Amino acid sequence: MQTATETEAANPTPPQYGSKPRKPGLYLGLFHGRHEPREQMSDWGFDGPAIGPLKWCHTTYAFDIKIEFESVADAVEYFGVAQNQFDMTVDGDLLIFGGMYYGDWTVYYVPPESCERPVDTFRETSRVNDFIAHRKFLL
Repeated sequence: MQTATETEAANPTPPQYGSKPRKPGLYLGLFHGRHEPREQMSDWGFDGPAIGPLKWCHTTYAFDIKIEFESVADAVEYFGVAQNQFDMTVDGDLLIFGGMYYGDWTVYYVPPESCERPVDTFRETSRVNDFIAHRKFLL
């Protein structure tokens, strides 16, 4: 099994945590992001990706994080490798993904009715497709 940092360069813009994903399922949402592990934070940082849909996410001793995607095609979108399972890298108390560092992450389920809405062709103003569990819900 390859580590996530060895294989994650394929998709520079995966879906962001807080945006409604295209598919229902289990997601690992990364947030409170920073560019460097010792970066001085004056705010909460930035939201990272919503990684999924996953079959499972397993953490051992708050350090070893493993995930398995429901579909190899979904894994390729995030990591650029056709495999289902990945080890996520943790540096101190920060999870690393895409060369960025995240102080918080959450595992959450997105039901079909909460997925991204189809593109409107008849509205002048597009609908909001965001929701963030730790802040607010917009359905």
